[in-house]
Parts: sequence; structure tokens; C-alpha cells
Amino acid sequence: MVFFVPGFFFWKQLLLEHRTTIVQIVGENFFFIILVILLGFGGWVICLIAFFQFYVLPTRKIADEMLVIFSANSSFRINTEAGEDFKRLANLINEGADRYQSLQKSIDDRIHLSREALEQEKNILASIISCLSEGIIVCNPSGAILLFNKKAEGFLSHPLKSQTDAQVAFPNQLFIGLGRNISSFINKEQIHLAFAEITEKLAQLQENPGTCFAVLGACGHFLKIEVVPVLIYRKELVGYILRINFIKQSHFPADGPFMSNRMAVHSAPSGMPLSSLFDFNLPLYPTQLQGVIELVQGHLLKKRLTVKLNMPVAPVWIYAESHYLSSAIIHILSRLAEATGKSTFDCLLENERDYVHVDIVWEGVPVAYALEEWNESVVLQGKGADFLKLKDILLLHEAEWWSSLRHKSPGDACFRLFFPSAEPFRFRSIETVTLSPSRPEFYDFDLLNRTDSSPDLQEQLLSDITYTVVDTETTGLDPFSDEIISIGAVRIVNGRLLKNEIFNVLVNPERDVPEESIKIHGIRPEMLHGQPTIDKMLPLLHQFTENTVLVGHNVAFDMRMFQMKENISPVRFTLPVLDTMFLSAVIHPMYRDHSLEAISDRLGIVINGRHTALGDALATAEILLKCIPLLARNNVLTLKDALKASGKTRFAKISY
Repeated sequence: MVFFVPGFFFWKQLLLEHRTTIVQIVGENFFFIILVILLGFGGWVICLIAFFQFYVLPTRKIADEMLVIFSANSSFRINTEAGEDFKRLANLINEGADRYQSLQKSIDDRIHLSREALEQEKNILASIISCLSEGIIVCNPSGAILLFNKKAEGFLSHPLKSQTDAQVAFPNQLFIGLGRNISSFINKEQIHLAFAEITEKLAQLQENPGTCFAVLGACGHFLKIEVVPVLIYRKELVGYILRINFIKQSHFPADGPFMSNRMAVHSAPSGMPLSSLFDFNLPLYPTQLQGVIELVQGHLLKKRLTVKLNMPVAPVWIYAESHYLSSAIIHILSRLAEATGKSTFDCLLENERDYVHVDIVWEGVPVAYALEEWNESVVLQGKGADFLKLKDILLLHEAEWWSSLRHKSPGDACFRLFFPSAEPFRFRSIETVTLSPSRPEFYDFDLLNRTDSSPDLQEQLLSDITYTVVDTETTGLDPFSDEIISIGAVRIVNGRLLKNEIFNVLVNPERDVPEESIKIHGIRPEMLHGQPTIDKMLPLLHQFTENTVLVGHNVAFDMRMFQMKENISPVRFTLPVLDTMFLSAVIHPMYRDHSLEAISDRLGIVINGRHTALGDALATAEILLKCIPLLARNNVLTLKDALKASGKTRFAKISY
């Protein structure tokens, strides 16, 4: 158009003979004229490309790299191949970045010094809480876990059994963690009833607004849960503290809540002529429980009852009176034989730190219905009116007892006896309280004032979302024929990478592992023998990732591998997914290399364990945390924004 308008008016003012002459000249030299025009146009295009390459692109790239320096990686420096003017500009910016990095370090050091005393006090408190003998959980009003200690984790998490060896970090807990809701581990109805009861008591201005209830723990232990509100100075509820302990109980009745042995003592009259149970002061001595059980086994042979023993070699000590305790256990086994019709029982003895438990196991159903009657049955009859009931002897030994299905083997039932351990103090393994140099990863009080996730996850800020970052190692790169051999995942909660909340497993592919792939990930076939298969591991990964957004690097491949197993696995991964490769293309469109190594180098991230599932997942998680503030500068604030921006990148066309 620029040349057409002037050319039109020039042609109009020419005389007819001049026009004829020009047409004749053009006709005779048509191809030469076209060639000149094309060369001129090509030169013009080359000039535009050169201008774009050496002036426009360097300008945009320098702007993007300045954002990296001031938002994600202050040690990053600009390196440009453009003209001298741009190199001079880059050098000036790098000099400013040096000053900025030095100033930032100085400020960070001062902040660290000012916070050091406070952080140390918080870490001392957190370290002490982590080593308490009772379980402690703190949650906000919506039930999100803010703090938990090791004891609570042991009470509420279910241990997995597998054939893994020492080379494999198998997830041995399902899956207590920061930000997860307490109702995932304790019956939701009981939690909601407890919270509602506390709210009502607070409204009535009661002096002690706490409450308690009992549940069956993941490992088959009965637990007492005490719930206490956390109030600020205006009596405003900001959270709850849950204290968790073993409780003294007899059994679960078939049609109602269980009853505590301690309550049973006070509600039922004692058969003993001694005024009360508290007058029954028979001395107890440190006793090897194995000896008591062997005494019971020998006595029952005379009654044609067989007891198969499974006991540790190391002595297990309790405080006991051998004659009375052995008589009580013989009485229990005799009653079990009558109730079940069995003549053979397994007897398992285990030592659990402060407690010792004896499991009498048989194939069949529990005898909880009979325990009330057995509690009142007479074990030892003395002269005249003197006698001892079963409950009297067991309570004398501070025992707990109940009957239920055996947790590790649902086809079996058991009668369990719990005793306090009398292991000599000098032989106990006392754990040292070690202060962490940084904030421990089992608490985050910054979650205290945060409510539940928004119903519309798409509208949540990227900085507020809980993520699970996942990666896999496979036998090859074809989802249709290759298999997963390793899965690694880690959680991000409240902007913190929780390196103690990981999922890291090897998977038996049930096929050969090509030598070419071994050279990359280093996982040899012998390391996979006896490992769980993918149909067993995907449900566990699904549970680990629940209520989060999935993240990965080139994650389309991993998701495709999971999708290919939907025919043999009972779960599907339908969570929203973000890809750090896409996000890198959003914040750094001028770069062509968006590999894990290239992004890590730009953002100042060190990859430990490249081409291991967990190592790559940890690196990807750190990349995501660095990307979030850079995305915010590009007005990508919410999950919806991130998914929309990712869809516009060139990588969105990749499929597997």
C-alpha cells in the first residue's frame, strides 16, 4: 500500500507515449525486474529479522532476566550475544545485581539475627512436643492439621507391610501431614460432634469446654481423644488441640460404644470380702512375661489345649504376680475354648516401647459379646468367701483387654492383653531431643487463620494451593509398551516444601529393564525383584495426592503412564495438573530450552539425584516455588490463569 498509492498517481500524470514506452521496457525485462524486486524484498526482510534478533529479542530477554534476578535468583547474571550497546547495558545491570545481592544478603542476615532467638524458642517447643509420650495434634477450626508429633503419627497412621529391602524408601505411613484434614484419620462424624459440642459449651460460657471420645486406631489400639479449644484473648475460637493416648477399656459391645474397665470397677460391686479393690495390695515384681506364658502353655496341655508361642528372644519385663496372672490367662484360654470350640490357639507377644501386648489368636469371630460376663467370672476361690474375679486380677496388673478382628489378618480374631512395660530404665533407649537448624516440618502455625480451600479451586491463588509434585522413572519412553519402575512425590503446603512428607517407591514392572534405560536412572532388575506391582502402588499414590493439585515436569508423560494402568488399577487421577515446563515457557518465552536442567540453572536450583524419581520431584517442586512470584509479575495469579497461560504455549501441542 505504501508504494501503490504514489505509484498510482505517478502513472496517472504520465503521457500516453511515456506509458507505452514503460510497458514495452517492462515487458522486455520482466524477469530481471521481478528478480530485483524479490531481492529487494528479501533484503528488507533480512533487515527486519536482524533488527528483531539483535535489538527486540535482547531487550525482552534482558527484561525477563532482570525479573529472575529480582524475584527468584539474585545470583543469576545476564549474558547477551547482542551488540556492544546491549553488552554494556548487561554489564551495568549485572553490577547493579551484585550490589542488590550483597544488600539482600545483609538484610537477610540482620533479619535472621533478629529472629534467631524467637525461632530457637519455637524450635525448642516444637522439638519437645515431638518427643512427648502422648500424641498431640493441633488443627484450625476447619480441621486442617497445623502440628503433629511422632506419637500422634504412630497412633493414627497405618503401617504398611511389604517385601522392600534397605535400598528402597517405602512409604511406611498413610499419610498424616500438614494441611491434611483431621477427619481423614479420625471418624468424621465423631470429630464434627466433638467440635459442635465444644462450640455449644463455649456459647454457654462453660468453664471447661473440652470433650473426649474414643476410637479404634489404625493399628488396632483403642485410643482416647481429648479435644480442647484454642482461644485468643477475646474468647474467639482459632483452633483445637487433640491429645491422644491409649485408654483402659474392656471391649466394644456389638451394638454400642465400648465401656472402660476403670468405669466397670466402680460400677460393679466387687466379690472380694476386702472392702474394695483398692485394699487388694498384692505386691508385684519385675517378671519375664515369656516365663508366665510358658507356664500357661504347660498347664493347658493337661486340658488338651494347644498354645503355639511366637515370642521375642529378648526378655520382656512387666510387673506381675506370676501365679495370679498365669491363672487369669489360663482362665481366659479355657473360656475361649468353650466359646469358640477351638483347641488350638496362637499366642503372640510383642514389646512396644512402654507397653507389652499378648495376642491370643484363632480363626473365627471375636468374643466381645462374652467379655462382660467373663469380667465377673471367678478365677481363684479361697477359703470361705474369698475369691478373685478376672477383672480384679487384670486391673491389679494395670492391664487392658478386649476382643476384636485381628488387624493384620481379617480372617482371624484375637483376644488382646496390654500391660505396662517394666523394662529397667538403664536399658531403655532414650531419644535425644535435637533442635532443627530450620523450622521443623511437622508444624506450620501460619495455617492457623486459613480457612478450607475455596469450593472453586480454579479461582485460588497459586500461593495458597496445596501441591503434590510427582515424577516417575520408566523402562522406556513409550507409554503403550513401557512400564513404571519408580515413583517419587513430595508435598508443598502453604508455600513450604515438606521434604519429610514424601512418597518414594520402586515398582516391579514384571518385565525386563533395557540396558539403555538403566544407564539413565541406574535402577537394575535385581533392585525390582519382590517390589510391589503398579496396581498396588497407584492407589497409595492416589491417597497421597488427594485434595491437592498435581505438578510435574513434562508431566503429560507421567499422566499418560498412569492412564495406561486404569484397566488394572481401581483409581483414576482426575486432579488439576500443572507442568513446570509450560510455566517456564510462560515466564521466559524468549528461551528455547525449558529442560529441567536449564530451568534449574536459570533459577539457581541444585538438582540432587537427577534421573531418580524423588530427586527430580524435589527439583520440580523448587522450580514451582520459584515460578509462582514470576508468574504473579506476569499477572498469572490463580490456578485458572496458570492453566490458561499454559495452554497458549508451544508445549501444549505435545501428546503421548
